[in-house]
Amino acid sequence: MWKRIFLTAFSLLCMVAIVHAQAADCPNGVETALKSVSDLCTPMNRNAACYGAKMVDSVTFDNPRPANFFVNPGDRSELFKLREIHPQPLNLADNSFGVALLNIQANVPNTLPGQAVLFMLMGDAKLTNEVPVDSTKQSPFQSFYFLPNAGNKGCYEAEPTLTIQTPGNITVNFMFNGVDTEFSPGTLLTITPSVCTIHRGNIIQRVGKDQVALLANQTVDIQIASDGAISVKDLRDISQNEYQRGLQIQTTLNRIAVANGWGEQLITPPRAYGEEPGSASITATEVPAATVAPAATAASTDVSTCVAQHTVLRGETLRKIAEQYKTTIQAIVNANKITNPNLILPGQILCIPGPVSG
Repeated sequence: MWKRIFLTAFSLLCMVAIVHAQAADCPNGVETALKSVSDLCTPMNRNAACYGAKMVDSVTFDNPRPANFFVNPGDRSELFKLREIHPQPLNLADNSFGVALLNIQANVPNTLPGQAVLFMLMGDAKLTNEVPVDSTKQSPFQSFYFLPNAGNKGCYEAEPTLTIQTPGNITVNFMFNGVDTEFSPGTLLTITPSVCTIHRGNIIQRVGKDQVALLANQTVDIQIASDGAISVKDLRDISQNEYQRGLQIQTTLNRIAVANGWGEQLITPPRAYGEEPGSASITATEVPAATVAPAATAASTDVSTCVAQHTVLRGETLRKIAEQYKTTIQAIVNANKITNPNLILPGQILCIPGPVSG
């Protein structure tokens, strides 16, 4: 009897030790895979994909699939040949973690030197190319769907993640999971099955006549349906773990940039961190599906106090808008709950309060 109890306890202790060892190995396995990408994906041409770290599955437009196509780390493919690309989750048995790198032309002119738009896809997630193979109007993957699975809940670093980094000299447009999305120059975005975080720059999404924005060091908690539709549950400041994820990914992208002769980019830590997801202090605020930052629209204000609604044009400042409507900068800031008066975005809709004397 006592021998059986001892053996059972010993077995449980061993299982706990194995789980803890795997949890400790997880970040190392991810970091090893990310470091290999800069070595294997040099040089990196535009409109090309690189098999960065094993395993990466793919589906081609050609049927049957060409023999020995995109099957080993370091293999390359022209983007127009790929219908779908799907890195695999972390495998602690052999410490492997799937990573793929894409350098996408999008609407970046050929005359601009250096990198185009970098996509880095890692973990158990699919990226689908929604641009027809015979299209002459769009580059491959300019319209795409990101379809992540649940990922490894025991390892934060190994979550299925899509990273998008745009060049620092041009605004870029994509159809992102069916939604027209504009990325400002130098944007860095990461998206997982549960969060979408802007580490640098901003994005504007257009759904019908509505325009919504997500700014640097902001995060939205999300859910991605099986058909790719994204619903948003909460808008908050970036958490410390989310910032660290962005820092690790930016370090990887900079290694790739240096290896390919491109310029490096940096991210700036926030002045203060938001709550970590799952914290009891977070109160989720339901917002319409497919929106990103309701705080950036006039809908987030009490429109009954507005005498007008103003759509921000490129080059406009709050001072110029306040003078136009004979009000003050502070009145517009208060009416729209603007946290940074120096940052307003083209397409943003502002509530204009009544004129202020003097």
